Amino acid sequence: MILVPNRLRLLSGNNFVILLSLLIFLSACSKKITAPKPVEITSPVEREKQKEIVPLKKQTNHSIALLLPFELNSINLKTAGRKDVAKADLAIDFYQGFKLALDSLIINGHQFNLQVFDTQSQETRVVNLAMANSVRSNDLIIGPVFPDAIKTFADFSELGQTLQISPLAASMPAEFNNPGLVTVNNTINQHGQKIAEFIHLNYTPELVNVLLINTQKTEDAKFSSFFKSSLTKMSGGKFRIIERPTAIAIESYLHPSKINLVIISSADRLFLLPVIDKLYKLVNQRYKIELFGHPSWIKASYLSQEKMQALKSRISTSYFVNYKAQNVKNFIARYRDEYNIEPSEYSFKGFDIGYYFGGLLEKYGKDYADHLEDNNYQGLHTVFKFSKDPKFGYINNELILLRYTNFELQPVK
Repeated sequence: MILVPNRLRLLSGNNFVILLSLLIFLSACSKKITAPKPVEITSPVEREKQKEIVPLKKQTNHSIALLLPFELNSINLKTAGRKDVAKADLAIDFYQGFKLALDSLIINGHQFNLQVFDTQSQETRVVNLAMANSVRSNDLIIGPVFPDAIKTFADFSELGQTLQISPLAASMPAEFNNPGLVTVNNTINQHGQKIAEFIHLNYTPELVNVLLINTQKTEDAKFSSFFKSSLTKMSGGKFRIIERPTAIAIESYLHPSKINLVIISSADRLFLLPVIDKLYKLVNQRYKIELFGHPSWIKASYLSQEKMQALKSRISTSYFVNYKAQNVKNFIARYRDEYNIEPSEYSFKGFDIGYYFGGLLEKYGKDYADHLEDNNYQGLHTVFKFSKDPKFGYINNELILLRYTNFELQPVK
């Protein structure tokens, strides 16, 4: 069973309702950063499952702190409308997915003490949470979410063997310099390396022409830099990389008979659309072009599926949900039944993080940190495969490469 500081189950299936419920509860705890006596939550299905367990296994308590930016301090309970609470959607959806994950783990006879804290997106609040025993005494700490808050929390907390999980930030672990940090989301350097690795393993240097379009903007340059250095290192410099800042006169840099591997490091819509249009026209002029793009493209709904497929486009990503998979269908059905709404990206992420780390706690207890590297996980939206850096903590090394097939993105196998 799950023990939580308050009954946070939705009554109407609406994020607005759950946020107001959280506001009533958490506002009373915000100053002292303490929680009232936990209240047991069980669903009818869970109660039936418990009846089947005879005798009931001896339960083990595992405590988890969940630090999310509900920003309830900025909401007036009496006048709040949908627009006022929309900024908390990320936190609500993540929490709901996380809770369903713990619900899925209780059948093994364990219980979880889940404490939910609002970071409020305020530095002083994060500092207070980092120093509070009610947070630090937990076996596992999930959050904060945003990079600045992650760093502030680590600077003021002394967690010992307890790990701090960075659930969503794609920041470089070196920015935090925290050996107890677990970085779940992939960084931009890993995306550059993934594209380089795919090219190295699937193409012969003499048969391809590699063209990198790099605008030299900060984020574009990061992606480009890691791609170039990775491909050069992997291949021993066998691939020649032509680098251009724009697509002006791009046809003069394409090879008429070789396969042209074009890598675009930009996610700027105004820059990207005309480049895609130009490449598409060149494909129709019988140039062989295969396109590789920035990970942010996965959310670029304005990209033409027809043009992207014609360019054999591939994108690396940390997040992909196969809605045809049975486990995904099962999760969506449970989520609808529990909350009467559709799960978002953050619902899937909350579930996978809760199920993976909750499962480690369930299996190994307080020694769970010693087993991150030897317990991989195929989740609803991604794969977890961690390696440890003695200075920067644990880093997830798995990425998904997608390709446009049948006019939709599908994993490259």
